[in-house]
Amino acid sequence: MAASEASTATTALSPVRTLAPERPTYLLLVLRGLEFLVIEEIRAKLQVDYLEICSIDADDKLRHVDVMQGVAGVGRILLQTSSPVEEVRGLLGVQAALAFLAKSDNVISDDAKQGLDQLVKMTMEADWKPAMQLWAEHMRLIRPDRFKDTDATTSPSFRGSCVRDGRHAFKSVEVAAEIGGAVAEKFGWKVDLTQCDLEVVCLVFHTHMIVGLSLADTTKIQFRNRMANEDRSIMADSKYVSTLRPSTTYHMLRLAGYKKGDILLDSMCGVGTIPIWCAQVTENEIFALGGELDSLPVTKAGQNAQTKPRNVDIMQWDSTRLPLRNESVDKVIIDLPFGVRCGNARQHSKIYPKVFKELYRVMRPGSRAVLLTSLKKTFVHSLQAAPSFELTHTYEVNIGGLLSAIYILEKPAVPASTPAAKPQE
Repeated sequence: MAASEASTATTALSPVRTLAPERPTYLLLVLRGLEFLVIEEIRAKLQVDYLEICSIDADDKLRHVDVMQGVAGVGRILLQTSSPVEEVRGLLGVQAALAFLAKSDNVISDDAKQGLDQLVKMTMEADWKPAMQLWAEHMRLIRPDRFKDTDATTSPSFRGSCVRDGRHAFKSVEVAAEIGGAVAEKFGWKVDLTQCDLEVVCLVFHTHMIVGLSLADTTKIQFRNRMANEDRSIMADSKYVSTLRPSTTYHMLRLAGYKKGDILLDSMCGVGTIPIWCAQVTENEIFALGGELDSLPVTKAGQNAQTKPRNVDIMQWDSTRLPLRNESVDKVIIDLPFGVRCGNARQHSKIYPKVFKELYRVMRPGSRAVLLTSLKKTFVHSLQAAPSFELTHTYEVNIGGLLSAIYILEKPAVPASTPAAKPQE
C-alpha cells in the first residue's frame, strides 16, 4: 500500500495577462486544497483574461496558523473574463462568487480600533464601480423582476457581513457593523439585515482580508450560515445531519475519473447528494447507486432522486454487508461519517475497516474509490487492516473549517494474490 505525499494542490499559477483594476473582477470561493480543479474547469469553459489563485499559503514565520483550518480559510481565485455571466454561474466547482473589491495581507489584529479602521478604509477606498457593474449584471439575470429598473441596482438595500477566523481584538459583528455604517454613509443605501438586495462580505483570516459583493440571490441565502449556501434546488429535501456541498461532490466525481456507462456507488449516501448530483452532472451517462442504514435519510434520498428522471437507485442497506455482486462497481465516491454529529472516532475505527473490506469486494479490478473524511489517523489505520487497496493520492482540504482529506484508492487490476494469466501460445 503506497501513499503519495499529502498535497494542498495550490502550486503557483502564472496569471494570464495582468489584472486590469478598471474591469470587473470575480472573487471565487472554492474548496481549499483543490483549487487546481477549479482552474482546469475555468480554462475549459471560459474566456480567461486574468486568473490567479490567492488562497492563503503556510508561513514559516507564523507556524501557529493552520491555513487549512477555519471557515474563512476557504480557497480563493481571482478571475477576469469576457465570458457571459451565465457561463460563470455555470461553473460547478465554485462554492460562491463575489464581485471583488479589495484584499490585504497585513491586517492589524491586536488593536480593535486600528484594525476596524483599516478594514473600513480598504473597503471604502476600493473602486466600487466595476464591482457594482458586475453585481448588477448578475442581479438582472437571476432576479429580473426586482432589478429591471436602474434605481434598484443603483440604490439597493444592503447588509454587511463578516466571516472571521484567528485571534483579533475585534469581533465579526463589529467588522460587519463598521463596514455597513461606512457604506450607508457613503452611498446613502438602506440597511436591511434580513431581506437585502446586496451583501458586502468581508473575510478575515488571521492577518489576511478580502472583501467583495455577493453575487448570490439574497432571497435564497440562509443567513444563519457563515458562508453562502449553494443551490440545491434539484433536491426535494436536503436537510439532514450534514450534507456535502454540490461543488465538493463535483470535485470528487472528477477525481474518480468516470466514463460513460460506469456504475457509481455511494454506500453511505445520507439524503443522496452524491449519487443524485453525479447523475445530474454527467447527464445520466453513469448509473448511480446510493444507500443508507437509517430509514429517514433513505426516505429523503428516494424523494430527492425522483424530482426528475435520473439513473439513480436508492436502497436501505448496511454498508458493511452490501447486497451487490462481487466486482460489479466501477467507481466509488463516499463522504465518510466524521464529526461529533456522525458518531465518534471509536465507533468509526470499528466501521471503517468493515466498509473498506466490503468496497474491495464489490469493486471491479482497476476501479477507483474517492473517499472524504477528517479522521485521517482512523482512515490510515483502518486501511492497513483492509485488503490491498493502493492509496494513490491524498489531498488535504478544508471542509466547513475542518482540516480533512480526500483519499483516492485503486483496486489493483490484477489482485496481488492472483498470478497474471499467461498468454496462450
